[in-house]
Amino acid sequence: MINPIVKAKWVLETNGITGVPAEYLHVIAERENIRLKYACLPNDPKLGGQLLYKGQKKGIIINTLVDNLGKHNFTFSHELGHYFLDHQPSYALDGQSVFWCSVDDIGNGMQPQEVEANRFAAELLMPSDRFRLDMSGASLDFTLIASLANKYMVSKHTASNRLLDFIKEPYIVFTSTGTTINTQRASLSAKSVYSPLKYIPKDTIAGNVINSRGMQTCFIECDPGKWHMGFHTGLKLYSWTRGANNHYMTILRW
Repeated sequence: MINPIVKAKWVLETNGITGVPAEYLHVIAERENIRLKYACLPNDPKLGGQLLYKGQKKGIIINTLVDNLGKHNFTFSHELGHYFLDHQPSYALDGQSVFWCSVDDIGNGMQPQEVEANRFAAELLMPSDRFRLDMSGASLDFTLIASLANKYMVSKHTASNRLLDFIKEPYIVFTSTGTTINTQRASLSAKSVYSPLKYIPKDTIAGNVINSRGMQTCFIECDPGKWHMGFHTGLKLYSWTRGANNHYMTILRW
């Protein structure tokens, strides 16, 4: 089994990449003779990307239905992960061997190969040694998330996930469409109280902000009991919710 973190570091080193890795993804693909195609595929909205093999030919297709460069970069890196980790394609079609990766696979994949490809992509795009330095001494908030997302040319969701890999303090980050939760992730120190939720609770500050199409500008203290998690008595919990077009991110910290 190939270690995805070690492999991503190897790819960066062997290609001499010291700048922002996202700017060099095309160079990596070209050196491996992998053809690339960006295509808007409205008839296949669940597709994030594909890695295809046909004989000696290799190609990556990225669905641009969602217009977000950061998401495209992560999808590109995810498919490169399948390639460099020597994963076996999931199915064959018309003489091609194909990885068909859904938006969910790339955003929050649970299958072993998808998890490994996501770990590879995170390390390739946001190398741990550089990323730790950039986040050093800062608190996880929307300012830090936006700053690192811009620097590394990734989505805010991807940047927040990477922050949660390393941050020592207890945080939980939710993304949602309205109050319906799409993804949820906790830092290591928050996992002992973390219980998956399907919805942002309606009677919370976050729920009220979303339902009123509002926007918070800072953390506000909130009632821990309303989040239905195993918080300790007397705990001071804070939440911050921001979003647009009915897509929101909520950060909890204590």
